[in-house]
Amino acid sequence: MTKIIMNGCNGKMGQVITRLVSEDNECEIVAGFDVNDSIENTYPVFTNPDEFTGDADVIIDFSNAVAVPALLEYCKKTATPVVLCTTGLSDEVLAQVQE
Repeated sequence: MTKIIMNGCNGKMGQVITRLVSEDNECEIVAGFDVNDSIENTYPVFTNPDEFTGDADVIIDFSNAVAVPALLEYCKKTATPVVLCTTGLSDEVLAQVQE
């Protein structure tokens, strides 16, 4: 089973992905990252990626451009692959993505 972290889990697309994954028997969301933790999910939500101590196979990102640098640091530190779907990234952040 593929273990997923949903970054931006409480946004519109995050909730769509959450619903789609819940209908798929081959993957599960093990955690969410979002500055908004007011929505109840079937998985724990962390406002800071460093608070999550579990593991995952991949991160799906539908967040805000401001949240991406911290996410990239987390990915680098944990060697977790990420599918970046956030738009509006600065040239500096895009350079970090390339790195």
